[in-house]
Order: sequence, then C-alpha cells, then structure tokens
Amino acid sequence: MDAPRITAPRLEGLEQIAADELATTFSLEGRLLRSEEITGNHLREVSVVESRLEHLTLTDADLTGISLAESEVHRLSAAHLKAPRSRWREVAVTGSRIGAAELYEAEFSGVRVSGSKLDHLNLRAAQLSDVLFEDCRIGELDLGGARVRRMRLIRCTVDTVALEGAELADVDLRGAELRAVVGLAYLRGALISASQLQELAPHLAAQAGIQVDFD
Repeated sequence: MDAPRITAPRLEGLEQIAADELATTFSLEGRLLRSEEITGNHLREVSVVESRLEHLTLTDADLTGISLAESEVHRLSAAHLKAPRSRWREVAVTGSRIGAAELYEAEFSGVRVSGSKLDHLNLRAAQLSDVLFEDCRIGELDLGGARVRRMRLIRCTVDTVALEGAELADVDLRGAELRAVVGLAYLRGALISASQLQELAPHLAAQAGIQVDFD
C-alpha cells in the first residue's frame, strides 16, 4: 500500500497583511495573516500561495472556491467553515478547531491535518490524493461519492465514517479508532487492522444477511 506523499511548506520572509486589506485583493503570495476575525466573502475565490494563516477566527465567512498552495493554516477557529469547491495543494493545517467543515467537491493534494478537532468534515464528491490526518478528533467524516487516493489516519478518533459511493485506493485506516462505518460495501481499497475487522464483523454480517449467535 502506497503511503501519502506529503511535502511540508517552506515559508520565509512573509509580509504581514491586515484583514481589512482582503477586500481589495484576489491573491495572497508570501503573506502572513495573523490574529484576525474574518467575516463576509473576502476570501471567496482568493488564491493563497506560500502564505501562513494563523490564529484566525471565521465568523459567517465565505471561502467558496478558495485556492491554497504551499501554505500553512495554524490555529484556525470556525463554527462553520464554508469552503466548497476549494483547492488545497501542499497545505499543512495544525491545531485548529472547526465545527462544520463544508468542503464538498473540494480538491486536496498533499494535505496534512494534525492536532485538530472537526465535528463534521463534509468531503462529499471531493477529489483527495496524498492526505494525512494525524492526532485528530473527527465527529463525522463524510466521504460519500469522493475519490480518495493515498490517505492515512494516524492516532485519530472518528465517530462515524460515511462511505456511500466512495472510491478508495491505498487508504490506510489502521491508525484510527472507528466507532461506526456507514457504507461498509465501499471499504474496498482500504486497509484496516485485525482488531478493527473484529469490531466491524457484526455490521458486515448484518449487511450480508448473516445471523450470528453470540452465545
């Protein structure tokens, strides 16, 4: 099984920008946006390249179609992250707290998410390749209809994984505590541990119409 290919962003000489400047720009390159509250649609369709976003609070912010490349997102706080159809390439997300992450139809390539908590991660119909989740707490990971290549979870807890219609290849789930899986038939292409198989066995049997006597 191929592991995710992750390249950490290398950021130097960043120029700080204030949130009120976002209204007049469509591109951030080599910038540092720090300790700001972001509202409205100032980051909608914006291109972020070789930049660092840290200690940001999103309040009713619209990030639809945002494009991030070779950048870092640190300590992002958002009850609702609205970023459908966004593009993330070689991005590191660390220490963030997000309620509902609305990322359907997004594109992830070379993305590492670590030390973060996400209540609901909606990646329906997304295109994901080379993605790593590490030391994360995820309420619901919705991959319905997504195409996933080379994804790994390490030391993660996931309450529910939804997989209906997903296409998986080289997806390593051994490092995750999976409490429920919806769409077990779509686990093809995933790697799980023997202990995970034991936990999922009753659900697999039920799906196959097999009655099991546990006495």
